[in-house]
Amino acid sequence: MINTRKQISTSILEAQDLFQDIFVPVNKRQGFIKSKSPNIPIYFYRYIGIIENSELYYENLHKLNNTLTSLGDLYINFTSGIPVKILSTSITEIPWTGLLGSDSTERNTLINILKTKGLFPEFNNNFFNDYIQNSFDETLALYLANEPNTTETVMKNFAIKLLGWTLDFAPKLFHSSNYNSRLETDIINPKVLFYGDIRKHEVYFLILLSKLSCDVIYINSMSDIEFSKIDKLNIHSKLIKLPKTQPLIDLNLKTTHNFKETIVDDTRNLKETVIKIEQPVIENRNLPSDIIFKDSINTLLKSSMNIFNDLILPVNKRIGFIGGSVPFIPVYFYRYIGIKENEDDYYNDLFRLDKSLSMFTGLYLKFTDSIPIRTAAKLITSTLNIWQHVDPFDASLTTKIATLLMEHKVFPTNNNTLNCSMANSFSYILDLYCKEEKNLNLSKVKNFSLKLLSWVHDFVPTLVKNFHFQDTSTDEIINPKIIYYGEIKKHELLFLIFLSKLGCDVLYINSLSDSFLDLTEYSDTFSKCFELPYKADLKAFPKEEKLIRKETIAASASRELSNSLYTDGDGFYRPWQFEEYKTQPVTLNTTFHEFKLLWNEPSSLRTGFRVENNTVYMPNLFAKISGVPNDLTLYWKDFFHLKSADNTLFIPGIPFTNITYSKTDLYSLAFVFDNNGFVDEKKLLTHSCYKFSYLKTSLQHIILEKINYFLKTDMLKKAIDKEFKLKILMTILNADKNILQLIQQYDYPSKIPKLLIYDNNESIFSDEDCIMLCFLNLFGFDIGILTPTGYNNIEGKIQEKFYDTHRLEEVNFNLPLPDFNDEKKYTKEKGKSFFSNIFNFK
Repeated sequence: MINTRKQISTSILEAQDLFQDIFVPVNKRQGFIKSKSPNIPIYFYRYIGIIENSELYYENLHKLNNTLTSLGDLYINFTSGIPVKILSTSITEIPWTGLLGSDSTERNTLINILKTKGLFPEFNNNFFNDYIQNSFDETLALYLANEPNTTETVMKNFAIKLLGWTLDFAPKLFHSSNYNSRLETDIINPKVLFYGDIRKHEVYFLILLSKLSCDVIYINSMSDIEFSKIDKLNIHSKLIKLPKTQPLIDLNLKTTHNFKETIVDDTRNLKETVIKIEQPVIENRNLPSDIIFKDSINTLLKSSMNIFNDLILPVNKRIGFIGGSVPFIPVYFYRYIGIKENEDDYYNDLFRLDKSLSMFTGLYLKFTDSIPIRTAAKLITSTLNIWQHVDPFDASLTTKIATLLMEHKVFPTNNNTLNCSMANSFSYILDLYCKEEKNLNLSKVKNFSLKLLSWVHDFVPTLVKNFHFQDTSTDEIINPKIIYYGEIKKHELLFLIFLSKLGCDVLYINSLSDSFLDLTEYSDTFSKCFELPYKADLKAFPKEEKLIRKETIAASASRELSNSLYTDGDGFYRPWQFEEYKTQPVTLNTTFHEFKLLWNEPSSLRTGFRVENNTVYMPNLFAKISGVPNDLTLYWKDFFHLKSADNTLFIPGIPFTNITYSKTDLYSLAFVFDNNGFVDEKKLLTHSCYKFSYLKTSLQHIILEKINYFLKTDMLKKAIDKEFKLKILMTILNADKNILQLIQQYDYPSKIPKLLIYDNNESIFSDEDCIMLCFLNLFGFDIGILTPTGYNNIEGKIQEKFYDTHRLEEVNFNLPLPDFNDEKKYTKEKGKSFFSNIFNFK
């Protein structure tokens, strides 16, 4: 089969200034050829290590991200790996053998099948459908060349992951790309930034995107070990090696895709000089951050690794500060969202920060939940003659209003630079207000302007009185600090932005949510976010420091060492590391020989054990051994082997579950079920039949989760109606004390609790027995049922697909239990066992 697909040919350019060069339109790059099968010059760089000035390094990364964000859908970044996409299309009938074919014909056949099944994204531009299929083919071929001994399963998993990522990200990145347009316009190609450690499959996905014309930058301050293994000769990417290395830190690079209307749909109007601005573009023109009023303060939004410490740092000690007549002031504007695990620590941090900032006399303001408004009759009078000059009003008149305010000397200082800065900031805020306000008219603009001016008159004169930003001889220059704590309204947010543009540091604190995101789509344009791991309802701002226990240096070091040594995926676990995790059994399908071998193995050493997404997957056993071998000595040897295992509860006969509850108690449980037929945890915890309150809280939650999970399964053959649900719940609530002790002892990666049941007569398991067996199987127990008679005992109650049945060669109808005190009498070998002959098992 001849490949007639159109394809993109890419060539990697040498960058003189990478962070600027990637913004040059591709049609202005050397080597660009417009065609149905175009040649696209791209930049694909590994940016490894860190410069001497680490703060400047991270500041440059944030600036790069901010500028890239202005490209809207033409940009995507990854800072925590690439999330795996689960394919919704069935892949069971696809002939994956074509993946291992050395010639392209088999892969082309496979690609056509994948296309037919809708596993490639569909573009209106048919050429891009070809480009993606061809790049996918080339990436598979590259993987196969690098991994010549790979298996079909490995290749299949790789291909599925690659398809998922392509479906997830390609439509967004390339929906407006056209490299054969008849229009003579600038062409901006998509950009991809990957920060942090990278896995092998993710490297190949970046290579695939580069083959589709993306500029790609991979950033790692430590090394590029995985990348260099795949691209040893720097064929697919180029390397920039910085002078130092440093362990990776979390980098919050958020993207704002709300600018796509103006960037993606109108790339022909983008100029190289426009792209280089530091503020993202809004509706084809900048917010007035490029100074409109001469002599205004220039502010530089900075990133911080420790915002509480950095707020205290004098502005003249910050990188980028320039005093004098044309000042440049580095500022912090952070949203501090969420709460620490230790709530008292969190509120003590706020209290101490407030206390520290209060030392800056006149330079600190704190607002909690609102900014007070005072009607200023003088302001109404002084602005009375302004509004006629902007009537009728439209959004292009914002700068004119700011100019009129300057001319009428409305701003409340005598410092020309400050007044120009306030006019400039006012124009910026008014522009932003007009862009997001619905049903805009002059009355709304006037009311908002007067409110903003009222706050300016109330707070700004005091704030800037001791702000000596033009003094070049002072050792320490402290800029004003603003804290806003709690819920915030849109106009209050705009006032905070106004203050930031004057050189103030601003910290917005909310333990529950980031209100900015609900108020404006441009929150990441003027501020940065630091998000703590937990959320909690807002409380009053702390008025005193709380009494807490302080962790010692040794305890802290021990905890940090423990956290670094004991991770979810390294196979080395501390006791009770996962007691707060959810659990999921993975019941193994084994031979009888494997069943005996695995019986004593801890969970973490069994096939299928893993920890993912705060869930422990526990391989367990559930088997019935029906009959006996020819040599009973071997049977008793196996019996004692199973019975002697640690954490094993032996049950000598069935039924084994005692019914100790009354019908009144049983039916009283009907009130603890919700409308969907599941147990309501809060109701059950207060019910008189609930007797598990003494157990660890985490264990109680898991027991209740397993009960509800059980109610959803089809493990039991009997239909689970409302009455049977009551029996299930009551049976588990009345579990035997010995079983509860086994549950409490279960540390998931270690020794697995076990039930060994012996049934040598015509008895069968009761409903309650089977409920308990299913529940314990879901909890991760190993269960072995010895039935020398070969009779049915579990088959009529539990679905066969949930357990193994191992049939031995004979049955014995009168086989009493041995004397447990005389094991040797029963296990003395008379000859080689049946299993020894087959498996060489002793």
